Amino acid sequence: MCMKWIIYIALMLSCAFGIDTKVIKTIIDSVQKDIAVFDVYDLRVGESGVILTKNTSRSIIIAKATIESIQEGRASAKIEPFDTIDQRYLPTPINQPQVGDEVLFRSFYNRAFVIAPNQESYQFVIRNNPNITFMHIDLFAAYLQQKSLNDPKPKHFKDFCPKYSIGLVFIVDSQHTNVFDCQSFALLETLPPPPNEILHTTTITPFFSRISNPGKPLGSKFKSYDSKNYFLYYDTLTHAKE
Repeated sequence: MCMKWIIYIALMLSCAFGIDTKVIKTIIDSVQKDIAVFDVYDLRVGESGVILTKNTSRSIIIAKATIESIQEGRASAKIEPFDTIDQRYLPTPINQPQVGDEVLFRSFYNRAFVIAPNQESYQFVIRNNPNITFMHIDLFAAYLQQKSLNDPKPKHFKDFCPKYSIGLVFIVDSQHTNVFDCQSFALLETLPPPPNEILHTTTITPFFSRISNPGKPLGSKFKSYDSKNYFLYYDTLTHAKE
């Protein structure tokens, strides 16, 4: 194996394991309207989690929380209704988050999917993140197709991921492999892209899947199809602020 590949693989592996999927538990010690404050540990802005409260002998999920700011070891998170898991057969939680409730982060970070320009790049990302269970990209392609869409936007990721309890999405652009919290679409990590030898072999739009047909829109031909230029589209998406 040539020295270039040895160095590249070592760099990729060291970065890949930077995605920490270990669950973090912390306790709310302050609540003001829809903001909860707690110890930050190694959490980052944009990470999403769930708030649990004790109900007799069990803990129940009553809300979700997304970290908006961190200051002096304290995290402030926006409280929102919990809709990550379909609870149609369960009563709607009426408890309001309060001091002493537990906040659970990264409980969905062990499930992800990959947006990539071709099968080789797609498989490269999966191989280099063995600590994560990757859902097949066909699920997301079918979701967009059902909605007659060609161009995935942040709102589509945030709508899709809760349906399958997916915590992360890896998006390969021309320069990086970007790791987003799929519930908030906040950028968490920037990893090296697959090597050029496979990254630029072929390009399938809007991304590689067994449903996508090269050169043809995934959804309606009357909807926007900016993703027909894969790298231009995802370079813009991964660096945009919604």
